[in-house]
Amino acid sequence: MIKKTDQAIIHGFLEDSSNLTGAHADGIYLPENPVEGKEAVKEIGQNKSSLTIVGGATGTTGGCLPFGGWLLSTQKLNRIITLDDKQMFAVVEPGVTLNDIEAALKPLGLFYPPDPTEKTATIGGNVATNASGSRGYRFGATRNWVRRLKVVLTSGEVLDIPRGLKINTKALHSSSLIPIPHYQMPKTKNAAGYFAKQDMDLIDLFIGAEGTLGIVTEIEIALLPIMKETFDLVSFFASEGQAVAFVFAAKREKDKTINFFEYFDANTLQMLKNNYPHIPNNAQAAVYVEQEITAANKNNYLDFWAQLLEQSQASLDNCWLGIAPNQRIELEKFRHAIPEHINELFKQNHLVKMATDLAVPADKFREMFNFYNSQLTTNQLFYIKFGHIGENHLHVNLLPKTKEQKQQADDLIMRFVKKAVSLNGTVSAEHGIGKIKHQYLKELYGASGIKEMIEVKKHFDPTFFLNRNNIFPSSAFRPAQAD
Repeated sequence: MIKKTDQAIIHGFLEDSSNLTGAHADGIYLPENPVEGKEAVKEIGQNKSSLTIVGGATGTTGGCLPFGGWLLSTQKLNRIITLDDKQMFAVVEPGVTLNDIEAALKPLGLFYPPDPTEKTATIGGNVATNASGSRGYRFGATRNWVRRLKVVLTSGEVLDIPRGLKINTKALHSSSLIPIPHYQMPKTKNAAGYFAKQDMDLIDLFIGAEGTLGIVTEIEIALLPIMKETFDLVSFFASEGQAVAFVFAAKREKDKTINFFEYFDANTLQMLKNNYPHIPNNAQAAVYVEQEITAANKNNYLDFWAQLLEQSQASLDNCWLGIAPNQRIELEKFRHAIPEHINELFKQNHLVKMATDLAVPADKFREMFNFYNSQLTTNQLFYIKFGHIGENHLHVNLLPKTKEQKQQADDLIMRFVKKAVSLNGTVSAEHGIGKIKHQYLKELYGASGIKEMIEVKKHFDPTFFLNRNNIFPSSAFRPAQAD
């Protein structure tokens, strides 16, 4: 078992993409196999310390940052155990990155569909937050593709949980029933708090639990045959209304070969103008579409998009097209440049990331979108709106310049949260709650919902030593001074 207590080493684990900075840690475990991971859990439990799990540190909510206790890094738990191209599944350890998975699958003609944007993220981190990416419009989030999990509990017991095993089956580790929360989850893509549904699969409780219930040491994921050909399109619009109308017109067609719709507002485009000077000067919004080309649509897909664009007062002639492989690669770089630029802006201004991760039902999206605009235009804050419009899920990033603007941004995000909840939406669609969005989760489920989650936490982690302050503050179940 590798253990490090050198604070210079530990310092490298005190940041993630949220720009929140961890306080300190006594040391870090770097297990090289699941048995060593189990030993670390046992050792920490005996020492009555706390344990924070860290993967690729690509999260945006501070979930992997320590505020005391010990760290456990999954970076050496990085084996691809099984690749089955016949049954189309893989078994991997949590430290395997999305880049690793993609590289291993490509020669076999397979791919992993959720496609989260950050390719250096680990699959364990994806499971922890039920992560998703642009292709979530067609393929859904991580949860849809996890077939089995192996989890080390704080007791040291190891659960091997296949999809289909119900939550309170007699095969479980304890005779006492797991207290399933009674709250109703939003009917949108969702990564906020514990999954809760009567007669649910046990595996779903651990997916999206942000490492608070156990340590995942093995993950079995389902795969699909690689898409042989795709078509990419970036369309520019003279108004936001035209862009939104275009997306909803395309969605009404219910074409199951469309992988995603991504939205960029005028500020996003302006931010990218130095690197992409051919962005039209009059563009107030853009929509990026990816579609799989099949035998059924190969001869008419360009006509399909030309007609939809014309209905929205746009033209295929003014679009960027990704037909050839090199064109598609350039458009993919364009899409990935957006979060990279935004993260750099927050770093330059030494700000913890201030951004929404809200999704609402489809019939409420226009109301939420209009609310964003009505509130943003009455403030002096610099903002950027972009994201997964196909799933009615936009990120609004706010960049305050002064202390007063910082307070305005906090207040504004809370107004957005309250509005999304009033529309039966979620406060976190893909990034989780972590350590910086506790209050948003309380808005969604209320104090009673948080209390129900704490009872679940007590069932699996009665001493509250695992990933403290993720999802809800430890002060909710223990006096703050006890931390």
